[in-house]
Amino acid sequence: MNRVAALCVVLAMIACGGCATGNREFTPEMEKISSVSDTTNCKFIKSMYTETQSYNMIKYVQLNTSNAGGDSYKIITATDEMVMGVNIRKVNFEVYKCK
Repeated sequence: MNRVAALCVVLAMIACGGCATGNREFTPEMEKISSVSDTTNCKFIKSMYTETQSYNMIKYVQLNTSNAGGDSYKIITATDEMVMGVNIRKVNFEVYKCK
């Protein structure tokens, strides 16, 4: 029974590999997406969360910001956690349209 359950979980993960919404390609336009500290002249779009490795955190925040329709982001929290010997950075951020 455990093998069947494990097989179902693996198949669901493989099948849902394309379930993530939005573009996963990083374009040169996304490099223009920047952090913002003063959001008074910006329109709030939504709060988001991502998990990534520390060295590519900004890239994934920019990618998710672009997919949400924003051009700026504000990082709320960024914490590190060790998962099976790998450092994972958990990031909460807000997406804004400022330009």
